[in-house]
Amino acid sequence: MGSGENARKASKTAINMLSKLFGTGFNKETSLELINSSMYANLKEDTFATLDIAIFDLYEGSMEFMKNGACPTFIKNKRKVDVVKAVSLPAGILDEADLVIYDKDLKDNDIVIMCTDGVLESNAEYENKELWVKNLLEEIDTDNVQRIANILLAQAKENENRNFK
Repeated sequence: MGSGENARKASKTAINMLSKLFGTGFNKETSLELINSSMYANLKEDTFATLDIAIFDLYEGSMEFMKNGACPTFIKNKRKVDVVKAVSLPAGILDEADLVIYDKDLKDNDIVIMCTDGVLESNAEYENKELWVKNLLEEIDTDNVQRIANILLAQAKENENRNFK
């Protein structure tokens, strides 16, 4: 959450903890509760982190989203885009995790797009930032994921350049 060195450290800490907890066999709910508790204990240092986790089940063709203060995830299939969002606070702000979990069945050709709030916030013209990204993704006529990422990033950079002129 935020930017700069403190945000990088908080993100790295959360990712390292999550990796170690999953690696030692803790389930996802317990792992996320422990991360939240650890970050909450460091509240005096303003240590917060948004958590945006997707677990894919390639056998079942489904995914589970776990969102904790994270921006929306977009699922694109040709010109149709679904938005998966949760209103919750980042890890470390409350003493108990404010975790939102969704299950989503995926269809053939679904493309899952997860991005930072920096991409959403780059467009100062739209009040509803997720609507801007949704509309942009609907206009993109390719299923090449790298091309989609490049277009989205280029548009965010162009927005930022326009904001600072």
